[in-house]
Amino acid sequence: MTVLKRTRSWAESITEVEERRQHAQLMVGAILTSVRYVNIDYERLDRLPASEGTGPRNITDPTEWDAQLWSCPGFDAVDYGIDLVMEDGRIFSVTWDTPGRFEGIGIRAEPLLGSGFLADADVAIWDVSRKRRWQDKCTRQVTQVDLNYEPWGLGGGFWCPSIRIGFQGSSIELELGESGTDCVPIPSSNNIIVR
Repeated sequence: MTVLKRTRSWAESITEVEERRQHAQLMVGAILTSVRYVNIDYERLDRLPASEGTGPRNITDPTEWDAQLWSCPGFDAVDYGIDLVMEDGRIFSVTWDTPGRFEGIGIRAEPLLGSGFLADADVAIWDVSRKRRWQDKCTRQVTQVDLNYEPWGLGGGFWCPSIRIGFQGSSIELELGESGTDCVPIPSSNNIIVR
């Protein structure tokens, strides 16, 4: 299995919510230099000979970029998560917690591979730093990170269905969701929409 057992979002108490929010504030003041989406590697069998083994695959072929499944006119849909690389070398990752009572999305100061997913997972890594949603954010300072925590309901606890990251002059919204028919965003507990 690609996904490791983890809890980045779910909080049993307000104290845990505050810990998650304080941890996310470690991004504030940092300058974003690159962004990577980590997705299911839908093209692996067609693009790699079996002799090339397993593990993460960086997408560099222009023909594969022309057919990116994750890009929709109003948003991007990411299967596993996002690595946000800062100028000082730190990597903050955004990913979802296990669907069900503990679902939500969260940010941690660690790369996805090896913490959220197996380091040798068969995933596709797309460097989207120069793509339309991110190009005006790379080289800018993070000015705020808002984790939108809400009460889970009768069972207690708190979940985070969306995150807003602010930059000088712009922002990006991350939320639980995926691309439905005709690139229409729909709810999902194990995908992330980027707007």
